[in-house]
Amino acid sequence: MNPHAVEYPARLRDAFGTRTVTGLHRLADNPLFGDAALTELLDRMPRERLYAFSTGTDPERVEDNRLAVHVGVSGAQLLQAVRRGRLWLNATRVDLADPRYRDLIRELYVELAAQIPGFVPESSQGTLLISSPRALVYYHADGPASVLWHVRGRKRVWVYPALHAGYMQRELLEDIFAGVRHEYLPYARDYDDGAQIFDLAPGQWIAWPQNAPHRVTNLDGVNVSLSTEYFTAASRRRFQIYVANRFLRTRLGLSGLSAREDGAMAVAKTLLQRSARRLGLNPLSFRQHAPVLRVAADAPAGVLPLTAGDAGAAHD
Repeated sequence: MNPHAVEYPARLRDAFGTRTVTGLHRLADNPLFGDAALTELLDRMPRERLYAFSTGTDPERVEDNRLAVHVGVSGAQLLQAVRRGRLWLNATRVDLADPRYRDLIRELYVELAAQIPGFVPESSQGTLLISSPRALVYYHADGPASVLWHVRGRKRVWVYPALHAGYMQRELLEDIFAGVRHEYLPYARDYDDGAQIFDLAPGQWIAWPQNAPHRVTNLDGVNVSLSTEYFTAASRRRFQIYVANRFLRTRLGLSGLSAREDGAMAVAKTLLQRSARRLGLNPLSFRQHAPVLRVAADAPAGVLPLTAGDAGAAHD
């Protein structure tokens, strides 16, 4: 039996990418997701790729999602802070930090693609998520297409209609693709009337349509998940057309542009934006989180306010 045993529901073979789909895997048996391996990874992870966020309790208060400095904090202390507080640790591009995770992610997509007609991922990458019981991920939309592989703990996921103006304005997605804003979006509780809700247990994966807004609440236990992004010819075309439309909107004042991802007009807009970028005519100011907390493993919430003395330790 394949060690990862990715199972895709046969009745939904044609739904991948257009509907939210859940399936099974066996990553909970993999020692890469045990405390010893996680501690080792956090100790060796480049600090510029490791982010700690403290969350609140109200999904409407995205301002409570606050970045915490963790320079000088060991992997064991980070895990202790996660157990005590409401923290999310995002070990981004874990595939670059450790070849074992790189190989694992590649193998997962080989297994997944073998069960989905026409699914041909050109590349993939991943972020390891380690988070506290009851921590939140606020309402947001990701640029790349993704699959979330849940390994430890339990979490509830709300998924909202993709590319629907009632849940996300197109201009916001253009800015997310261009990298000039974070992925967080305006949220109101009545959005939940149109959401699909999934409770994930260890050994389940979930994939929603590219750019579908979603949010998460952890239920019990320390949660560990592998969030992977994949890139296909279709997902790259979407990226290109949204970035091109943003250029035409913000630099040339054009509005109401089509988001059609194929055809002669899409190609022309993409070529125009690429030419402008090469000529320096489309400068972008990339948004960065500013830290306001520091991780403190012994603090009741796992974090303390950032002081003037801590400022030099902050990373971008």
